[in-house]
Parts: sequence; C-alpha cells; structure tokens
Amino acid sequence: MKPNPEYQPQTAAATLRVIASGLDPWLALGQFVDDWRGTDCAKRLAIVSEPLPDVSPEYLRWAALLAAAVDWLCAQERLPAPSWTSRPEYRLSEPWFLYPGWRLRAWQLAETPVAFRTRNIFGGDRILSRV
Repeated sequence: MKPNPEYQPQTAAATLRVIASGLDPWLALGQFVDDWRGTDCAKRLAIVSEPLPDVSPEYLRWAALLAAAVDWLCAQERLPAPSWTSRPEYRLSEPWFLYPGWRLRAWQLAETPVAFRTRNIFGGDRILSRV
C-alpha cells in the first residue's frame, strides 16, 4: 500500500480557478486562508507566488478580493507581497461592500484594512476571520 502524498496547500491561483469553476467563493477563500495559516511561515510565499489566472469579468471582484487577501496576509507576516497583487485590474471601479445596508457602511469604510480599501473592497476589520 502506497503512503498518501503530502498534502499540498491550496494556492491563491488555484483558489481563483476553483471559484471560476463554480465553487462557492467564500468556501474557496476560506480554504485558502486556512491553508495559509496552516502552512509553515517559511513556505507561505510558495502558495502565493503564482499570479492569478485571467478570469471573465464576473469573477474579477473575487480576483481583487484574493489579491487584497494575499497582500494583507503577507503584511501580517512581514513578508513581501507578490508583484501580481498590484495589477491595476485588481482595483475595482465601484465599491464592493461585503455587508449590505447603509447602517454598516460607515463601519466598513472606517475599519477595513488598507489592502482591501485600496482595491475598493469594504468589509470591516475582521474581513478574513469570517471566511
């Protein structure tokens, strides 16, 4: 009987491919964040180094969210963010508020980390702790 191959963490690029294939985006993003957090710090850059694949416009906001997440996660670990995260198409032309309702907008505008705000994505200060 062959031993199971070592688990390979889900990369950022694979996450976007999974989202574009129709999987629930929040599940895919959650898996990526879990894998990031479960990967040894010395190996984390390997799961974000591959640029995101090109996707149709309907998935561009998810690519932007993923770029923001990678940028923010790298900053938290004092790691350099990959250059692909600064691609201009990952800055949304219209604001995307992850929590609907005008009452939550002020909180989202004030508390969202810079990595997300600069991409016009707003979801508050615990944006990745809820995926």
